[in-house]
Amino acid sequence: MELFPYRGFRPFQKEVHDAVYRGLLEEKLVLINAPTGLGKTAAVLTAALRYMLDTETSVHYVVRTRAELEPPVRELSKILNRGVDLDYVVIKSRQDMCCYSSLKKLDYLEFLAECSLLRRMGRCAYYPPREVQAPLRSVSTYVKFLCASQSCPYEYARQKMSGAKLVISTYYYVFGREHADLKGRVVIIDEAHSLFDAVTQLHSIVLSEGDLRAAYKEAKKYGFLDEAAKIYRLLTFIKRSAGAVDVGDVLGLVADLDLENAIWEITKRKTEEKVNPYTPLLLVKELRDALRGRLRYYAEVRGEYLAKTLALYPLDPTALIKESLRGVKNVVYISGTLPISIFAESLALPDFVKLDISFSDFIPRHNYLSVIDVGVTTKFEERTEEMYLRIAERLATAINMSPGGVLAMFPSYDVMKGVRKYLKISVPHWYEGPQEVDWENLPEKFFIGAVARGRYVEGVEYVKDGKNLLSTVVVVGVPYPEPSPYLDRRVELLRPRLKERAWSAVYLYHAVVSTRQAIGRLFRSPEDRGVLVFLDRRYAEPELWNELKDVLTGSLIVSHLEEAAEKTAEFFTSASTASRWPSPRR
Repeated sequence: MELFPYRGFRPFQKEVHDAVYRGLLEEKLVLINAPTGLGKTAAVLTAALRYMLDTETSVHYVVRTRAELEPPVRELSKILNRGVDLDYVVIKSRQDMCCYSSLKKLDYLEFLAECSLLRRMGRCAYYPPREVQAPLRSVSTYVKFLCASQSCPYEYARQKMSGAKLVISTYYYVFGREHADLKGRVVIIDEAHSLFDAVTQLHSIVLSEGDLRAAYKEAKKYGFLDEAAKIYRLLTFIKRSAGAVDVGDVLGLVADLDLENAIWEITKRKTEEKVNPYTPLLLVKELRDALRGRLRYYAEVRGEYLAKTLALYPLDPTALIKESLRGVKNVVYISGTLPISIFAESLALPDFVKLDISFSDFIPRHNYLSVIDVGVTTKFEERTEEMYLRIAERLATAINMSPGGVLAMFPSYDVMKGVRKYLKISVPHWYEGPQEVDWENLPEKFFIGAVARGRYVEGVEYVKDGKNLLSTVVVVGVPYPEPSPYLDRRVELLRPRLKERAWSAVYLYHAVVSTRQAIGRLFRSPEDRGVLVFLDRRYAEPELWNELKDVLTGSLIVSHLEEAAEKTAEFFTSASTASRWPSPRR
């Protein structure tokens, strides 16, 4: 049976399919890096299902966010339409799949408490779930069908997960604290470039002063005075602390907290009072349980007086990833922005099959012009008002030269703020922050200031009616993460194994991924055309050049962006682009 859901393969799709299928047959890990728009999802899923049908091996396809569930679900739906018969299940968070729209407005922990109450009292119309066959066209129709069948979509999916031949889920069900049984399965990890950050986020613990104050008051109100006193000591510790704190000190304050009985009694009494049974003591219990476990944490107190927060981050996300994947039959890592060598070194991956389709392989060279301006930098020690002014001048030049939308990615909010005050532009513009972009009414020419790893450079499509609204992407500086004691500790943990590459595995890795994410907003298919501007001399230096050479090779290297004005004008007004953009105003 022909599984591929389209009439034929696009360029490079067959190579992706064959690399995945070969790796699975040879029982080798597979690393696929291929630009967005190539059709990785269809190729990878088809290869995995072919292998599944040949070997009876179950497959778990995992994505980072609920929005990213749609592509594999869409492709699976098309494959099923070819007559493939298999047990599948789609799962995301309990709240996202809830049939009661009113409960979706609650905070997550309050929702869980309300959901538990409804089930215990037999007042949930959708629980227990019914055994039905849910059709698959999209995630939303899948959930709506189950709700219409009076079957809780989440509980339905949870019950089917262990026996399903194909599971499509978010990262939580593979890398969360209570992950699914993956023994003997093939796991496909989409958006693998975000894996380290996602795992860190899933296992981080954050408690605010407000959370602890509420927990203290509730324990006291319901008569659990010993627990209230211990929680108050933790609250006092946070009030008096700042920056990194000793994890052992935090553990000493919470290790002997007896919270199970308090939580049970408070929940029961709240239920009798007919109020939401959620108690903030659950947050304290989460902190205690995390510190009692084997995982090593970095702890810090952030914020200022009356607004402090205790945050715990796992020190070694690579260990968490390996533990989560223990017992699986094989793993396929796929991404559009994956620095394969650094990624493989960080995870100490053994022999693997790889396919690295570069940007220049996918996007014809005549479809883009890249410019490196070596007259500016955002290097920390050179961040002066004069430098911000020079960067603003170059940004204004890029906007003036561009006939369409311009997206500029800054390495941090501080740099964006420093440049913004000098940037005087007349086109409609937005900056990342509380201000919302008017996506439905974007004009032909606009400017958006984004921040690395922010919402405007990860997952946003600047496409309308099949047309990419961007004509230029400007990468302002190098988007290294801001140095922090936490990241430095991660570097030190990697140093015995990676030596001098340890810093690259933490800092350079993030910079390369973020830069490629920004580039990917402009180039969603081989037909897209545009200009890439890199405002930092470090892009012409070996460290970054070697990691981005598929994009940077052939770049114009200038000391001021004005020097590229003539070439840029020629690019935008060439015969092949005249039908897409009007001539830029000079």
